[in-house]
Amino acid sequence: MCARYTLTKNEKELLIAYLVKLPPDYEPNFNLAPTQKGLVITADEPEIAQEMHFGLVPFWAESKKLDFSTLNARSEDALTKKTYAPLLTHRKTCLVLADGFYEWDKKSGKPLPYRFVLKDRDIFAFAGLWSQWKDRFSGEVYRSFTIMTTKANETVGKVHDPKFRMPVILDKNEEELWLSKDISVPELLSLCNPYADEQMESYSVSTAVNATVINKKPNNKPSLILPENHSLSFKLQL
Repeated sequence: MCARYTLTKNEKELLIAYLVKLPPDYEPNFNLAPTQKGLVITADEPEIAQEMHFGLVPFWAESKKLDFSTLNARSEDALTKKTYAPLLTHRKTCLVLADGFYEWDKKSGKPLPYRFVLKDRDIFAFAGLWSQWKDRFSGEVYRSFTIMTTKANETVGKVHDPKFRMPVILDKNEEELWLSKDISVPELLSLCNPYADEQMESYSVSTAVNATVINKKPNNKPSLILPENHSLSFKLQL
């Protein structure tokens, strides 16, 4: 699964990787948590990257309150779920821009965080679905997204039990297909595979990342993505 990820690159780096218009208030995020805004590129508007809330609120929901079960969508049965099937059918697909994600090793009894990154790309995209909820009284619009998941590969499985999940990371040439409205839904879902082990690596980070909020403010700082040994050295120098 994927409940926390990162997008730490600056505007220039993002524009080199994706030729899209960025929102004027974009800021890097070192600990992107549910309900916070992530950067997505949709099939409907592929020329822009826009901010949406992480954790999908279905268009038919009574309120915008997040049900945490919609942070991720299981690719194998997404077409059988009333939350996701209409989004696939109507091609509400999106690329969720990222440069890493966190998983926790709980084998020791304590949740020990690891960050996963790609060897072949500094910035990549998860396969996602998005939805627009509208308050029927106030007219407020709330756009949100979910990240597709698949079975864990060996790299993720070493930390996160193999029976669990990993986010669907698209190859560069698959990104255009995920946004395509010209292929069938089964063809679309066939892109949801574990990423190649040889192109991934992970490293342990400080347990400081475990908190999403500190003193009522998002816990979002560059030191969170440092390898654990470097993080300790960083703290000693402060």
